[in-house]
Amino acid sequence: MIKGIGTDIVDIERVRKAMSESFLSKVLSEEEIEKASSMKEERKVQFVAGRFAAKEAIIKALSDEEVPVMNELNIVNDAKGKPQIEYKDYQILISISHEKTYAVAFAILEQLER
Repeated sequence: MIKGIGTDIVDIERVRKAMSESFLSKVLSEEEIEKASSMKEERKVQFVAGRFAAKEAIIKALSDEEVPVMNELNIVNDAKGKPQIEYKDYQILISISHEKTYAVAFAILEQLER
């Protein structure tokens, strides 16, 4: 059952200007920081912008629940590259897209049946 939806758009240039160790540690999980560290600079900025947009979309989808801080959310990619995340009793479907100047994300929060 769908419990919430969220969407967000991020200006990639704003993320580029904000990039610092402190910013990354507030936005990314440790696993995401490790993944980003091996990327070339332009791809890294897009990755961080996409993750930022996705986490904002997730937080919006969770607005009726206890809202986590961004670095508590760990978005991973499956074998085909599709981003995915589970959080507490929810599966969260995510779509992330990048363009030259923007990253956009959409999240659908589903209650897991356990």
